[in-house]
Amino acid sequence: MTISLFLNIITSFILTYVVIPPIVKVSNVKNLTDVPDHRKLNKAVVPTLGGIAIFIGLNLSSLLFMPTETAVELRFLFAAIILMFFIGLKDDILIISAKKKFAVQIIAAGILVVLGKYQITELYGLFGIHHLIPAISIPLSILIFLFLINAINLIDGIDGLASGITLLVSSCLGAWFYMTGNIAYGVICTALAGSLLAFLRFNLWGGKNKIFMGDTGSLILGVVVSAMIIKFIHLNSISTSEFRIEQAPLLALSLLIIPITDTLRVFTIRIYNKKSPFSPDMNHLHHLLIKSRLTHIQASSFLVAYTVFFIMLASTLSLYFNITVSFILVIIASYGTVGLMHLKMKKIHAFEKGEINSNQIKIINLFPAKEKPVYSLVNGHKKRI
Repeated sequence: MTISLFLNIITSFILTYVVIPPIVKVSNVKNLTDVPDHRKLNKAVVPTLGGIAIFIGLNLSSLLFMPTETAVELRFLFAAIILMFFIGLKDDILIISAKKKFAVQIIAAGILVVLGKYQITELYGLFGIHHLIPAISIPLSILIFLFLINAINLIDGIDGLASGITLLVSSCLGAWFYMTGNIAYGVICTALAGSLLAFLRFNLWGGKNKIFMGDTGSLILGVVVSAMIIKFIHLNSISTSEFRIEQAPLLALSLLIIPITDTLRVFTIRIYNKKSPFSPDMNHLHHLLIKSRLTHIQASSFLVAYTVFFIMLASTLSLYFNITVSFILVIIASYGTVGLMHLKMKKIHAFEKGEINSNQIKIINLFPAKEKPVYSLVNGHKKRI
């Protein structure tokens, strides 16, 4: 099993690694690229079809190393992945309306929940709720799929963020699936991890072969991560393994703390401003970090480390509190941290504009930039030249 695990990772990595350069070449020739504008953080023209490589690495490697006795519901997962692949590819090449894209997401979620039985059936006592009847479980599971698919899609705004978070999630869940004997799901998670490692190589340090995953990639990641999270919560609830986790929904929250809390926060801001929850803006957490003078790699690394911290926090809280208290404390901690980061960013900008002096702000630069801004002293204040 250990050899199969590593072969799966290596195969998905090689498949993705090999196909990206040709995809970049074709994208450049056919002008299938992302062109910078006032809202986008990238400043160069970059191909956006990296999701094709992730799709190839994930699917081929999974099929090659899938155990003989495979769960029937996996057919529906691959069907949903194919749906997301084609709607994402069409959006990356031609651009389609949000309504059409959302309609296909509903179809994919329906296939997974109704036919594949990817359902939240147990809440482990969260807010006093344990077993869920189908009348509640089915619509709740569809809503979770739709929310997480879009949440992953929305955080794909800087290099390495969506892929880095998903790599962490798939690695953690893949390890759990293998240790509890759910090999088929372990194969999918590790194949995804291998593909993402290869994609990150080109997304972060690609040079002339730099590439974005586009909607093709983010929608695939969203549907796979959603399915794996829901399956983890279900399988854990009936597991007799020593690796059973007592507060599985809390771990799921901590693994996806960035997409969940950031999406809820951004949706709230947009609705408060009387805008559509899906209207684009620059209010995401990764936008705040970039505005605070971090590079893409620094911001993504910080948010992945942020996720690891919340996984450890959730694990610690689960030892002392019940799931409801732990769940609420994690959410409060996350939003409290984001609030402090937002306040710090506002102070940094005010300092750079000369609106406050150095005695009113303490700047701790955890990630020194290669090019530091130059300041001059004017009437006792630092002003940017």
